[in-house]
Amino acid sequence: METITQTQTKNKMEWEYYTNPSKRRKINNLLADAASLFANCESSSAGRTEAKRREKEILDSIAKLDRHFAAQCGWKDPHQMLEE
Repeated sequence: METITQTQTKNKMEWEYYTNPSKRRKINNLLADAASLFANCESSSAGRTEAKRREKEILDSIAKLDRHFAAQCGWKDPHQMLEE
C-alpha cells in the first residue's frame, strides 16, 4: 500500500482548477470576463483604471475558488502583503 505524504495531499487540494470541472468552468468564465475588460474598455485613463479595478475584483473571485490558480494569474494575497 502506497503512503501519501502530507505534501502530496496538500498539492492535490491546492490546484482545484485541474481536479474540479465545476470550478474550472467558473474560473474559465471569469478569465474570459477579465480578458474582455481591456479589449472593450474606454481609451481614457479613467476607463483603463476602471478596467484594472474590475480585473482585481475578478481575480478575488477566482481566489475564492482556487487561491493557487489565482496567484498564477497575478493575484496577490492581501494577508501575505501585510506580512511583507
